[in-house]
Amino acid sequence: MGATVAAYMNKNLTIWTGNKAVTTTMTALNGALGTVDTKAQQQETPIVGEEAKKVLIRHDYEDEIMRIAGQVCSLAVKNNDMATDSQSELTLAQLDKMSADVLESTGRRISGLATANLAGLADYGITQTDVTALDGLTTQFHDAKTAPRKAIATRAGQTKTMPPAVKTVTSLLRNHLDKQMLMFKKSNPEFYAGYVSARVIVDRGGHKGAQPTPPAPQTATAK
Repeated sequence: MGATVAAYMNKNLTIWTGNKAVTTTMTALNGALGTVDTKAQQQETPIVGEEAKKVLIRHDYEDEIMRIAGQVCSLAVKNNDMATDSQSELTLAQLDKMSADVLESTGRRISGLATANLAGLADYGITQTDVTALDGLTTQFHDAKTAPRKAIATRAGQTKTMPPAVKTVTSLLRNHLDKQMLMFKKSNPEFYAGYVSARVIVDRGGHKGAQPTPPAPQTATAK
C-alpha cells in the first residue's frame, strides 16, 4: 500500500529534496509504510511452528519426569515411604493424558520430591544436576505452553491495528503528497506524470498483471 509511490519518489529524491513540505511528507510516508510492513509480517508469522516446538519439548519433559520419578518411587518403596511412593508412581500413559497445566504441576512435584530425598537418591544416580535440569525443562515447557496463545494474541493485535496504519498511509498520499506534487506539474512534467502513474497503481489496489511503468523523469530541478 503506497510502496510503489514511495519507491518512485525515493528513486528520484534529487528532484524534490529541496521542497521541505515534500521532504517532511516522504519521511512520514516511509515511516508509515515501515509500520504497515512490520504488522503484515507479524500477521503472517506461523503459529504451527510454536505448536510443533511445544510437542517436542513435552516429549523430552515427560521422559525426564519419568526418569527421576522412577528413582524417587523406588527409593520410597525401599524406605516404606507410602506418601512419597503414591506421589511419584507414574506411567508415560498417564503423563500423555495430562493437560499441559497438570503436566507442569507434576514436573514441579517430582522436582520437590527429588530435592527432599536427594541424599538417598545418590545411590540411584540422581543428583542436584538432574533436578536442576528438570527445573530447566519445566521453564521451557511453561514458555512453550503459552507461546501459541501469545502468538495468536499478537496476531490479533496486529490485525486490529493494521487498518489505522493503512489509513495513515492513505491520508499522507491523498491529503498531502498529491497536493504537494502539483508544484512539479509544470516545472518537471515527466516527473509529475510518473508520480501520477504510480498513484494510479496504488488507488487500484496494486492489481497484479500488466501495470503502467512510470516514465523516467527529467533531471531538471524544480524552480
